[in-house]
Amino acid sequence: MSTPNVEDIYGLSPMQFGMLFHSIRDDHGFNPYQVQMIEKIVGPLDDERFLDAWQHVVDRHSILRSAFVWQDVSTPVQVVQRTAVLPRETLDWRDCGPAEQDARLKRLADDDWNQGFDLSRPPLLRVRVIRTADECRLVMWSFHHILLDGWSIQLLKQELFAIYRAAIEGREPGLPPAIPYVRYAKWLHEQPSSRAREFWRGYLRGVSEPTELVASRPGTESGVAELEVSLSAELSSEVRRFAREQRITVNTVIQGVWSALLSRYSGHDDVLFGATTSGRSVSLAGIESMVGLFINTLPVRARVDGQATVGDWLRELQEQQIELRQWEHCHLVDVQECSDVPRGKPLFQSILVFENYPDLRGSDSLPDGVDYRPVDCVERTGYPLTVVVSADEVVDVKFAYDRALFDEETIERLAGHFQALVTGFVSAPRSPLSQISMLTEAEQRRMLIEWNDTAGPFPADQTIHQLVAAQATTRPDEPA
Repeated sequence: MSTPNVEDIYGLSPMQFGMLFHSIRDDHGFNPYQVQMIEKIVGPLDDERFLDAWQHVVDRHSILRSAFVWQDVSTPVQVVQRTAVLPRETLDWRDCGPAEQDARLKRLADDDWNQGFDLSRPPLLRVRVIRTADECRLVMWSFHHILLDGWSIQLLKQELFAIYRAAIEGREPGLPPAIPYVRYAKWLHEQPSSRAREFWRGYLRGVSEPTELVASRPGTESGVAELEVSLSAELSSEVRRFAREQRITVNTVIQGVWSALLSRYSGHDDVLFGATTSGRSVSLAGIESMVGLFINTLPVRARVDGQATVGDWLRELQEQQIELRQWEHCHLVDVQECSDVPRGKPLFQSILVFENYPDLRGSDSLPDGVDYRPVDCVERTGYPLTVVVSADEVVDVKFAYDRALFDEETIERLAGHFQALVTGFVSAPRSPLSQISMLTEAEQRRMLIEWNDTAGPFPADQTIHQLVAAQATTRPDEPA
C-alpha cells in the first residue's frame, strides 16, 4: 500500500476488533463474518451504469475504501485509501435453461465464498451482475462484515438506486456529503473507561463460566449449517399484540424466550448470552446516517425466576436492557476482564441478533418499472450458535450452528422448543415462568403415553421440562 494513496489511519471499533480477531484466527476455512447477498432485479437495467453507481458508493464512503493492518503494529488500525477500484463483473446466462442457471449460480456462489477477502487489501467488497432474462438479473455482492452492519446496508441500497436513477436521467444525485466513519471511531476512543468497568464488574459479578447449551451429541461434520423457521402469521401477530399489551418490545420477548430456553437446557436460573445491539443510540450527531459498522455484541445476563409471572419478568428484563444501552459502545475484551470467566474462555457461547433496523429502501429511489427483492443471504459469525431474528409481517428465526458441536436433530429440537416457548409466553402472560411449557405437541403426546404406561401420576410441568432437558443430553436417538 503506497503512502500517497492513504487518506486516513485510525483505530477499530470494538466489533471490528472482534471480527478481525476471529477472521485472522480462522484455521478451518469458515470465512467468519463474510457476507454474501443475492438479489433479483426485474425491469430495464443498464448494467454498466448500475455498476458505476456501485463504484460511486465506494468513492463516497471511506469505510468501503478501508484496509486493516494488524501485523507489526502495537494495536490494529484501519487504513483508508483515497481511491479503491471495485471488483465488478457482468455475466450473461440468457442462453441457459432454469436448471443450468441454478447449477451455475450455486457454483459461482461457492467459488465466490471460498475466495474470501484479504483484509489488508481494499475494497473488501465485490459485485457481479448476472443477466438471466432480457429484463431479469441477479446481483451477487459480497463483503466483509467488518465494513457494514444491516442499517448501513439499507443506507447503501438507498444511495445506490438514487445514484443510478440520477445517472439514467442525466442529472446529479443530489446526495448530502457522507459523514466519514472516522468521526465515530474517534468518539469511541474518547469515551472514559472507569465508569464502564465499574458497571460491568457489578453486572457480571459471580459469573465464572459461560452458559453452555448442551447438545444431544456432537456433530460429526465440519463447517456451519443453518436452520430457518418462520412463526405462523397468526403467532407473529400474537407476538406483536402481546408486546404492545405488556409495554415491551418484540426484541424483549425474543430475549426472554432465549433466556428461558437456555435456563431449561443448562439447568441454571442465571444465564448469559451475547446480544447484538445497533450501536446507534449514542450521542453523536448524524450517526443515524453514517455508513460503517456500529453494532456491538455484549453480554445479557438473565436471572430466570420460575415464580415470576411472564409479563412482570419480561418488563424487568427490558428495564435491564435500557440500562445496558449507555454501555453498548464498550469493548467485549474489556467487558470480559470484568468477569470471573477464566482468560481464554469465551464469555458466552451463543449470540442473539434481532434485526430491527429501518427499511430505508423507498420505492422513490427505484427507476420506473424496476423492482428488486432479496433472494439469499449467507453470513457467518465466530460463535458456536447464532440466532438471527427478523420481525416483519412474519417473525423469521435463523439458527446458524457449528456442525462439529451440534447435530441437526439437536437444532431442530431446539427450534421446536423455541417456538413452543413463544406460544406459551404470548398465551399466558400472568402465569409463572415455571408453568410455561417448551414441549412441542409431539413431545407432549409422547410424554403422556409414557406416563400412562407407568400408571403413575402425570408430573408437574416443570418436571417435564427437566426431563426433556435430560433427554436432550442422554437420549439423542429418541424422536422429537
